[in-house]
Amino acid sequence: EYGESIKGGNPPIYAVDLIGCGLEHGASEWIPEEAGLFFPSGWVEGVETLIQDIVLPRYHQVAKDINNGCTVVVQGGLTSVGVLLSSRNTLSVVSKLVLTSPTTWDEMINPIPEDELERNYNFLRSKIFGNLAFSILESRKAVQLFSNLFLFTDECDEEWLNYTMHCASFKARTPVQAFNAGLCGHRSFEDEMITLKQKVVIISGKDDKRSVNRELYKKIRDCELKTLSGLNVLPWENPTDIVATLRE
Repeated sequence: EYGESIKGGNPPIYAVDLIGCGLEHGASEWIPEEAGLFFPSGWVEGVETLIQDIVLPRYHQVAKDINNGCTVVVQGGLTSVGVLLSSRNTLSVVSKLVLTSPTTWDEMINPIPEDELERNYNFLRSKIFGNLAFSILESRKAVQLFSNLFLFTDECDEEWLNYTMHCASFKARTPVQAFNAGLCGHRSFEDEMITLKQKVVIISGKDDKRSVNRELYKKIRDCELKTLSGLNVLPWENPTDIVATLRE
């Protein structure tokens, strides 16, 4: 989502493909029937492996500072991934957590009922109704309508539409189905949030009406709320200010 803004950075910025995502980059398909995955812990473990085996060793070779960890940036509904990743690691691994357009506090502490999760997931995985829904939602017109209504202050650009169409495929649906079913919200993350050791920055778009519902994030020990121009996909809408915030 960061486009040109992540290139040539110092320190470098990594745009991570979660398990099952990034098929267009050569990643492997995730088949739930063959390889189970716990949410959000499965995604967290994948990112942890990347940080510990690649990101930090490369950084320490240059910076020679083994006590300085990563700044983790999480967009939108993947908030629980960032919170869990931060809570289970020391400051030398994750030193700062930045949440852009995050899930509201109430959504993070109130789990989605199990029967609702099961109903959602079974519908989205249905060969008839699920396939029909995805065939409609993956159309360029549907993506454009949804993006203009809920994601962007101004109309989405052609680059966004082209990239979305490029990423959409039948094999790429499985992580989307799990995410949209609400599996990342199957339990409360209140205990993790109120005990976070890291500094947490909450960034909302100035046109995002849900920003008022993020005030409760101040319950976190060290939390700063910021507002930038944009609506709901700030890393794409406003990458310059996002990257500038990361470098502060």
